[in-house]
Amino acid sequence: MLDADGSPLLELRIHPDVARSLRSHAERLHSKAPFEIEVVVPKEDIHRQAEAAEAIHWHFHEEAIDAGEELRELGRKGFWNVLVAMVVVAIFVCLSEAVLRLGEGRIVSVLSESLIIVAWVTLWGPAETLLFARFPIRRKRAIAHALSQAAVKLRAR
Repeated sequence: MLDADGSPLLELRIHPDVARSLRSHAERLHSKAPFEIEVVVPKEDIHRQAEAAEAIHWHFHEEAIDAGEELRELGRKGFWNVLVAMVVVAIFVCLSEAVLRLGEGRIVSVLSESLIIVAWVTLWGPAETLLFARFPIRRKRAIAHALSQAAVKLRAR
């Protein structure tokens, strides 16, 4: 369960596969109750309760911090992307109006409407990112926070 790779001077870490498994189980539970993690270990490792708990808590605490930073970065990027997209929309709407002034006819109408469609499609991606991309990251942060607070128990094999 503990990750033996890396420097012994670094903090305790859990193996990435263990973290992925714990996260997966927590996502499936959708529980509001505090999590309890039970780890089956060989008898000779039963005394490592504090070490295992610290490694699990530290790992998911760091994961929650990373998710929070990801949310902040998404907010910054999302804001600027929407701002740029709005400028593009304004330019395309102005181009559409200019095309309409060229005359009448189906070609002019199709070109004008096409510019409007392209303008709104340009806005779609940044708006979707700003509005909806936060939900999975918030869920990830909430699960990581819950796992960082989980009770950890070792049980002998």
